[in-house]
Amino acid sequence: MKRSAIYAIIVAIIAILAVVAAAVLYKPAAEEKVIYWSAVAPANQRAALQTNTVQGAVSWEPYVSDSLVDGTANVIAWSNDIWPHHPCCVIAVKTSFAESDAAKNNDLVARVIRAHIDATNWIIETIENGGENYTKLLEIGAEFSNRNTTVVESAIEHIEFNYEITKPVKKWFENYTSMFADLGQITSLSGYANVTAFVDSIVNTSYLEKAMTVEPSDTILGTVRLGYLMGDLHQFARVVAANETLWGGKTLFEKYGVEIQSPLPYANGAFLMDGFARDEIDMGYLGSPPALLKRINANIPIEIVSLVNSGGSAIVAKAGITSFSELNGQTVATPGPGSIQHLLLMFYANEHGYKLKLKGT
Repeated sequence: MKRSAIYAIIVAIIAILAVVAAAVLYKPAAEEKVIYWSAVAPANQRAALQTNTVQGAVSWEPYVSDSLVDGTANVIAWSNDIWPHHPCCVIAVKTSFAESDAAKNNDLVARVIRAHIDATNWIIETIENGGENYTKLLEIGAEFSNRNTTVVESAIEHIEFNYEITKPVKKWFENYTSMFADLGQITSLSGYANVTAFVDSIVNTSYLEKAMTVEPSDTILGTVRLGYLMGDLHQFARVVAANETLWGGKTLFEKYGVEIQSPLPYANGAFLMDGFARDEIDMGYLGSPPALLKRINANIPIEIVSLVNSGGSAIVAKAGITSFSELNGQTVATPGPGSIQHLLLMFYANEHGYKLKLKGT
């Protein structure tokens, strides 16, 4: 065989090996998995799902059950399944209120919390025992939230009502704060050494302890301006405490000597925190994430003095979508980056290998 022919064969063999090696080594770039989010108020999420403006949503009760009961959506994951027993709503007090006329206002804060504790315990026992009181509970919830009792019953099924601020609860507050930092929503701890020091500064459990020593009062001892969120069944204890028929003709707040004055309900926790800043309220029921976020970013001086509930949120998808993977490339509505629901979606997407991006980016 001529030398030129041998060279040609060698070149051909090398070329073939190169092609085979390239075929073996080539790995196509993995397709990026993305969930897009869009800020939609919980009250508008069901309509957004129905019009296919969004294909998923994450919200709190009763907005979740609004979409479940009428078949608009399916549950992808309940928040308690993602983060078992995670705290959600809390009671906060404006620091300047507690400190002014200190002895009197400290006593009023404890009395409000005692009413909250009694109402919470009544709700827990009523849900466990059923019967006539359970029917009353559903009716009270329906009147407050402007829904039917079927939606209310669905809503309370996934809410854990409680008031104690335990070490695990405080750890969750630290987790929320760290998540906000990871998102760049908190750029400074404002002089606190770490998130533990910050949470220690904002949580005050002394009122819970004092509340257990409070006795009923035959007279009104003072007034508290109490804020709350519109139709939010996480805050059912406030509604029950404010009911007169359950407690013999006066509210639980009045039983413990407190007159409650409330402005119109706020749409979300961030707006309620703004209510603190504008001196519209002395105390308020709101989600713990906006309380933490606004406390540190806007320097609104409040303390978290009681838990209200755990769980009670969910990621849902419009009817016909039954898995999170089917939301790949689709849009999910959230109440906004300052909410626990947004943090929940971000965490869940990341755990399942998805990037969470703002719609349009």
